[in-house]
Amino acid sequence: MTAQTASPARAAATDLVATRATTRPMVTTHRVTYSDQLKVFIGPDETVANFLRPLCRLDGYHRYSVNMTRLPSPIPATEITATISSTHGDSAVQCTGSADALVIEIWTAVDGIPQHFIVGLPGIRTGEPTVCIPDGADFLRVHADEVFTAEDAAEVFATYFRTGDIPPGFQLRETPA
Repeated sequence: MTAQTASPARAAATDLVATRATTRPMVTTHRVTYSDQLKVFIGPDETVANFLRPLCRLDGYHRYSVNMTRLPSPIPATEITATISSTHGDSAVQCTGSADALVIEIWTAVDGIPQHFIVGLPGIRTGEPTVCIPDGADFLRVHADEVFTAEDAAEVFATYFRTGDIPPGFQLRETPA
């Protein structure tokens, strides 16, 4: 069979192979881990909706967390190794709980020292945290103004994804790392 008599399907397949050969691999900037199990890598084109869908599916027990870790530098998806896939990372945001009651946590390095924070609304917190949020087989205790919905958390994830920080208007409470 010559190129002139090739079937349309074969010609389309040849075009697809040629396109793949000249297309650059997706660049990844973050690793997203679902309930400490499934890991996916995402690139610069994510939207709020892409974060909202998995957050809306959290039930606090079987599906209890979404963690987004910033990679040290953008890398092509074809260069992701087992080490990159499993390294904790210095900068991450995580939601834990269920879609209607989530805790947002931030891990970051301050002057090279790893620190862990709980995100909350501005205000003065007194006393011990009394709200229990399911975290798989355990519970997190937080203050009432540190509990968010999936919609609120998706906005925080999207801002963190774009800027590496949380949106203005929130307060961080440091907790043991």
